[in-house]
Amino acid sequence: MRAEKERERVAAALEEDIVFGRLKPRERLVEQDIMDRLETRRHVVRAALELLENKGLVERRANRGAAVRDLCRRDVSELYFMREMLHRAAAEQTPLPLSDEVVTSLEQIQNAHDTAVAAGDVSAAFHQNERFHAVLNQCCGNKVLEEALTYYNERTNLIRSFAFRSLESLQRSADEHHQIIEAGARADRQAYCNAILQHVLGAKAAYLANAL
Repeated sequence: MRAEKERERVAAALEEDIVFGRLKPRERLVEQDIMDRLETRRHVVRAALELLENKGLVERRANRGAAVRDLCRRDVSELYFMREMLHRAAAEQTPLPLSDEVVTSLEQIQNAHDTAVAAGDVSAAFHQNERFHAVLNQCCGNKVLEEALTYYNERTNLIRSFAFRSLESLQRSADEHHQIIEAGARADRQAYCNAILQHVLGAKAAYLANAL
């Protein structure tokens, strides 16, 4: 249990470095440097890198070590083909209106997200955003679909990270979250679907415009 927590700590620290642009695409991830900076052991670093590889954030190649993954336009297109399809399916089959319990949970998370955005705390905003989408994904009522949504959310963290690199993007994301909650609470299926897809596809457009 202790080893697993240490692996997750190291992976979370590296993930934040990648998401917030402190580690750049194609930048090598030197095990000794990570060990020294995060005060951990080599086997923990390797386990953390494996976890990040599974999330699509890191590439590991024989005799070349690990590096931050670099995405091309085709990668982005293929990943977002899946994300759009999955989020559309989830939005179309989510029971509406959203229950009072779900609305309350989403509003509490979004209040924390709003506070983080107002404070310019991109790390807190990132984690509240992950919580928001975890709750939203559960609402579809299909465990397999929920797992697929989570998988592709993680696989697109490199792309979605551009929403966390400016206060303007963070505020736009927050506004879109409020639109999703409001549409779901009033059982407006079309507005709910549109709000989710606009939110999901906005990150793709920002990445293509700024990174490629």
